[in-house]
Amino acid sequence: MAETVRVRVTTVSGEETLHFSGRGQLLRDGRGLHLRYTARGDSGETVSAAVHMGAKRALLTSDGLRLLLDPARPTAAQIDSGGGVLPLTVTTHRVTHETVSGRDILLLHYTLSTAAQTLRTMRVRVEFEPMRREAP
Repeated sequence: MAETVRVRVTTVSGEETLHFSGRGQLLRDGRGLHLRYTARGDSGETVSAAVHMGAKRALLTSDGLRLLLDPARPTAAQIDSGGGVLPLTVTTHRVTHETVSGRDILLLHYTLSTAAQTLRTMRVRVEFEPMRREAP
């Protein structure tokens, strides 16, 4: 059964750091953890994403982009650039999950590139913890 969690996301790319907070649904099963969340940024923007975390890799889906993050090998992805589909290579540097003081932390570090150039290196930290129930 899915559990409602409070989510805080920090995304770093180059000099830009974005912070988001919101809620999500967490399901743990024999294949890992499955987190689906919606969060609002400091500037009012909203992001909806899903992370399926397995033993050594993750699947990140957000805004129509689907990335397989596998530190063992580069993977392929594509994005609709408005003028057509742009093929991407995803090089994963780090995928970890840890629990600290009852709070789960996912760390995702990866680089998106085309055949010709590096587009963006991302460091994403997703923290989540159970929502506290308030007494009636």
